[in-house]
Amino acid sequence: MKYLLLIAFMASLANATQQTFAFKSSAFQTNGSFSGYELTLENTGYNRQQTIIAQKEAAASTAAAAAQNTPINQFISGLQARIYSQIAANLTSQLFSTTATQGTFNLPSGATVNWVENKGIATLQIYDPTTNTTTSIQIPVGTLLAAGATGG
Repeated sequence: MKYLLLIAFMASLANATQQTFAFKSSAFQTNGSFSGYELTLENTGYNRQQTIIAQKEAAASTAAAAAQNTPINQFISGLQARIYSQIAANLTSQLFSTTATQGTFNLPSGATVNWVENKGIATLQIYDPTTNTTTSIQIPVGTLLAAGATGG
């Protein structure tokens, strides 16, 4: 009886099929998808690094904007705007005066403004030392004075 049981067991082993083993993850299958898996990992890491860099730059930009938005900086900015406005008003009144025919002044940035009025045409030359360029503007003062006198 023992032998009969042993023979039956051996017969069932003879009918067994070969075991195959496969990974559940498609990354390790033999169809060549492992390189795609590696590329996906590489791209994910790269995108994460770029996100971190962009977040740091945004935080630095926000901090710089907040530093410029202090009350003292707002005051200085407003003061500069009023000073430049007053300089422009003074220049305008000199250009349209009947006594002055030329003038010059320097701006805080080192720029120089020269103007000359000749035969009803005022020529402004603005020199910018940071770019080493000169901008020329011609204004027909005589016609503006006549229009201003009759127009109001």
